[in-house]
Amino acid sequence: MVSRTTLAQIKITELSRASLLEPSVPNLLSSEIHIWDFPLTIKGSLDRYSKLLSQDEVVRAARFRFEKDARRFTVARASVRSILGAYVHCGGHDLHFEYSRQGKPSLDGISPNIHFSVSHSGELAMLALALDGEIGVDLELMRPEVEIQKLSERFFSPAERDSLRALSDNHRVAAFFRCWTCKEAFLKAQGVGLSRSLDSFDVEVNPERPARILATRPDAEEAQRWSMRDIPADAGYAAALSARAAISSIQISRCR
Repeated sequence: MVSRTTLAQIKITELSRASLLEPSVPNLLSSEIHIWDFPLTIKGSLDRYSKLLSQDEVVRAARFRFEKDARRFTVARASVRSILGAYVHCGGHDLHFEYSRQGKPSLDGISPNIHFSVSHSGELAMLALALDGEIGVDLELMRPEVEIQKLSERFFSPAERDSLRALSDNHRVAAFFRCWTCKEAFLKAQGVGLSRSLDSFDVEVNPERPARILATRPDAEEAQRWSMRDIPADAGYAAALSARAAISSIQISRCR
């Protein structure tokens, strides 16, 4: 296990993927964010992962048409159950989830002080945890063939579209996914999904500048109540985090 600090607020600990099903979790303090970054590929059988799923989740996994989608779902759900269970001192299989009207998950019957958010894309997933404050994380595989202009016109604010157009072609894909992950992380932290208009707030588009919320509408002061950070991710991925409270430190457990 090797630890290193990449930024003043971010500490990354490298772990083996075997630790996902028997994780040793650090103490989570009220001023911290913990992130678990793990692959959805496996070596060997899915059985150990499948045993952690609820019956409903087993049924959902069986409905996927393609094996890779069933595998990704199973590994993601089992890993989230295993990690969350370690934090709340409960067996992963015994956890019960409840969902808001917009689909935001929470732990049923567990202390309401622990908040979490999950995102997965391609062959990677992230789980973010915090105490006493809503949190959202988003992870995206950066696909160079994405229709940047079409999607930005549909989902980004006018200020964000202007910022994107001002960048060179070489930087536009990274900037698009930087903007996308920041916006998704903010919406997931609020738990509102797409019931909130995506052009009701602006985020920093340029990936060479720190991630932040630049403006919110109609409440101009809302932006000051939320924190935002880029999260280091594997090459070819973009990730961002949003939290209601100020963030003193981020601890990332990277399982490979």
